[in-house]
Amino acid sequence: MTEIRNILACDTSTPTLHIALKCEEGFEERMIAGGFQHSEDLLQEITYMLERRNLKVADLDLLVCTRGPGSFTSLRIAMSTLKGFSLAKNIPLVSVPTLEAIAGAYMIPDVLTLAVLDAKKKRYYLGLYRNGMKEGENIDGNVEDILPLIEKERTLALTGPDAGKFSSQIKEHLPSLNIIMDRISIRPLGSVLIEMGIRQLEKEGPDDIGTGPVYIRRSDAEEALLAKEKNKE
Repeated sequence: MTEIRNILACDTSTPTLHIALKCEEGFEERMIAGGFQHSEDLLQEITYMLERRNLKVADLDLLVCTRGPGSFTSLRIAMSTLKGFSLAKNIPLVSVPTLEAIAGAYMIPDVLTLAVLDAKKKRYYLGLYRNGMKEGENIDGNVEDILPLIEKERTLALTGPDAGKFSSQIKEHLPSLNIIMDRISIRPLGSVLIEMGIRQLEKEGPDDIGTGPVYIRRSDAEEALLAKEKNKE
């Protein structure tokens, strides 16, 4: 395997844009919390970051992005941008799970951690992790869906951009549960993404070029089409 020296990682799955660059000269990370304007910001920020380190896209050895769950449109922005780099310059691309990256930025040894993202429509994307390992499948649901998986725990750590409003719902149902709340709602993900990307590349190799985002739920367009077909029946 070619030596991995220069790594670019980004996450566009939430309203906060995360970009990180690790190279021989150091490490740089940018977080831009400005709503879903990633299509306008991503390429520009990548260009600036590379220029500050006197690097070109062709100098990169690995590309890393999140694959979901998250915003349908926003997930495609990072993946399509990095796929373009990958195809044009023959750079390996690895996509990693969004919730695992969020949980990885806030790990308490041996404590079950719940990563929370607002999925809209009064639902959440939920992922349970302990010591960096996923427990069960990610959920697109609400508090009632997660309760059976956490009710026997004495302590639960909550993290993610939308963990705060979800914690009160858990407390209503499980008042005796000791909840450790991550007070930093938006944590830097760059170093976690890079570490996950290297590990996955070594274990599984780069993504197939046909790999796409993981959504968990159907898009609004798919739901509308299914409803239309059902009405025809």
